[in-house]
Order: sequence, then C-alpha cells, then structure tokens
Amino acid sequence: MTKSIKFLSLLSVLISFAACEFEDEENAIVIGEIDAQYTFIKEVEAGKVTFINTSQNADSFLWEFGDGTTSTIKDPVKTFTETGEYMVKLTATNNTTGQTDSYSSNVSIFVFQGGLVNNGNFESGTTPWTFGVATAIAPSLLVTASGNTYFSINVAAAGNPFDVNLSQIGINMTQGTTYRLTFDAWSNVNRSMIVGIGLSGAPWTNQSIAQNLTTAVQSYSVDLVANFTNANARVIFDMGAAVGRVNIDNVTLNVVP
Repeated sequence: MTKSIKFLSLLSVLISFAACEFEDEENAIVIGEIDAQYTFIKEVEAGKVTFINTSQNADSFLWEFGDGTTSTIKDPVKTFTETGEYMVKLTATNNTTGQTDSYSSNVSIFVFQGGLVNNGNFESGTTPWTFGVATAIAPSLLVTASGNTYFSINVAAAGNPFDVNLSQIGINMTQGTTYRLTFDAWSNVNRSMIVGIGLSGAPWTNQSIAQNLTTAVQSYSVDLVANFTNANARVIFDMGAAVGRVNIDNVTLNVVP
C-alpha cells in the first residue's frame, strides 16, 4: 500500500512538472532578429516629411534627422526649414534583449523661398494675394494637382491688361534698386501677360515687361529697376489683354546684389 502511494505521488509530480513546462513553452515570447527600416512621404516644396517606421522586433526608436534635431516618436513628421541633402538615421532598440539596429538613408529636401514675396508657391492658400490691389483672390482660383498648388484663371474676353490682375501688395521697395522677379507660368494657348513691380495706388508708377507664355510650363526670371520708393509696393501680373487660361506658380522677388 505504501509503495502504491509513493508511486502515485511520483506520478503526480511528473505530471505537474510536464504541465508547467508545456505552459512555459506556450507563454514564451519568441524574439526575432531586430531590423531597423523606414520609408517616407514628402510634401512638395514644403519641407515636410512623414516618416513611416517599418522596423521589426523593436519597441523604442531614436531618429536623427541630419540637421541637429532628433525624435523618439515611432512615426515622426519632420519639417525641414532649408533646402539640402539630409542623412536621416533611425536606431531601433529591443528593450527586452538590448539589441539595436540602425538604418540610414539620404533625404533630398527642397524648401521654397519666396524672398520678399509671401506664399509665392500658393501652398498656404490665397493670402496675401489679391485680385487688383484690394480684393482677396477666391479659393476657386487655386488648383491643386499631384500635391502642387498654383494660381489659375481663365480670361474669357480680352480688354485692358489690368482688368485681370494678380498682385501682392505690402512690399517695401526702394528707387534705384534692382529686383529679380522669378515665376513659373504656362497657358492653354500661346499668349502674353505683363509682369513687373509697381505702386499699389496713384500714380501707379511701375516697371514692367510683356512676357510670352506657351502651353509648356516654363520658369521665367526678370530683372527690374524700381523707379519709385514705397513701403506698400507690389508685384504685378496683368493678364487681361488676351484670352486663354493663365497659370502662375513659385513667385519670388529678391534684391539683386
């Protein structure tokens, strides 16, 4: 009888041990090899990049963006302020094992700089652009395609050049100073428009030229010497003298050294 009890006790211990071992195997965490990786999405001309973390078997992260800034967010959104090439490094860590892995890639950034012109790429909406010198342009005059926004207006009937005008006022200009006006423009027909700089009120003194447009997107650069001094001067695009759709983007104005 005593032997039977001992045998049953031993059997019970063996069963308990086997059950615990099986339970431990079921609850065990399988930790694979760590792998740091990411992809990213850039916004055109805004310098804004959304990073998508695709690392495996990691639970903490350190981003180094190549401009002296860092982040520990898993999927950070970073806004770069200057055009350039940035080596972005992601270090992924498994806090359980202490294992780390790093991945770096080069991110090319273009940040639009309008100089004396604000919102020259129209990415921030209609402000401070005006129709004439007093009326804010309507949101319907902005077109967004493939992530890029630009000004677009259809001139249905020809009249005075200034009848259809895009301006940005409030720019401080000095007589005798040379200003470089650059912009991208195109039309659905071959036509011209007047571009320049000038006063925002009487006597409407200005310096301007006629610029020919084609159906292809082109970048233009015009040097203009101010024949006035005024803290409320403006950039001028007069489009009313010919029919056709006019598209304008990436307007800059800078002083020529």
